Amino acid sequence: MPVNGSCHPQRRPPCPHGQSRTCHAHHDDADPLLGSPLCADCFNYRGAVLWNAQSSRLWNRTVEQVRRQLAADHDAIGDPSHLVRLSYLKVAEFQRRGLVHFHVVLRADGADQPFDPPPASLTTASLARVITSVVAHFSVTGPLGEIAWGRQFHVSELDDSDDADRRVAAYLAKYAVKTTDGSLDFARRFHSRAEILNLATTPHLRRLALTAWDLGLEPELAALNLRAHAHAFGFRGQLITKSRHYSTRFQDLRDVRAAFMATPVTEHLPTEDPVRGTFTYEGRGYDDPHAREVAEFLHRLYLEARHSSLATDDTDGTR
Repeated sequence: MPVNGSCHPQRRPPCPHGQSRTCHAHHDDADPLLGSPLCADCFNYRGAVLWNAQSSRLWNRTVEQVRRQLAADHDAIGDPSHLVRLSYLKVAEFQRRGLVHFHVVLRADGADQPFDPPPASLTTASLARVITSVVAHFSVTGPLGEIAWGRQFHVSELDDSDDADRRVAAYLAKYAVKTTDGSLDFARRFHSRAEILNLATTPHLRRLALTAWDLGLEPELAALNLRAHAHAFGFRGQLITKSRHYSTRFQDLRDVRAAFMATPVTEHLPTEDPVRGTFTYEGRGYDDPHAREVAEFLHRLYLEARHSSLATDDTDGTR
């Protein structure tokens, strides 16, 4: 969708199912219809779920192939780690249409210690060429055929300044707090098909979740465990992953946090600080029953308005 919010204003012939492929609406960034297909029958829901389910495996194999290609290009016989160590931080993000894609920071270190400079022959430009070549041609074989990367691919260079570190952190942090659609509806696993059918969400996202749930019954896809990941439209990976040598281990961070919480409050807080360092449960809900009734009434109005807009919308295609 263009920046001005227009959808598909160009007049085009109908799709094979007879649905219009023209939309003159202007959508703001919060419109829940963004990402939904102009024709649901044209959208490959099965392929979308299978891509999500196998994308993490494709990433792992791609990194291995990049290492092999670097070794071949620099005559490192056998183990490519004798030449260079590739470290990465990867964050998965769901596009509005429900397919996952990755944002990755990739760093090449020397083979001896993390953060050692790589060989002089390995420049940023040569590393970018290898990555671009591998992504363009590499694929893996899944239960129902080949899985490869799509056309949306971009490489940019980062310097080693403090400002670059801050930009990397800010760039990745905004993707680390998202669920599949930004709501709580898809924040946890589903336990039944009826639970998906009753979601107050768009038809497109509901169908993605239903497709993942139904594909879980196919014997050739049993290993993908799709029902357990229907809330993530089949995606089975972690939203944040990193290689061992990219930075501090997550376990080290957990250990420091646990040690901090285990020490007496007086050891790490000034005596005059009123903060106790712990939280206690105070309760939930509304103290005033009238406030609760007002909140429930407003929530019902919101759900009715949302259902009404979805039912009367003429969406049958991709925005």
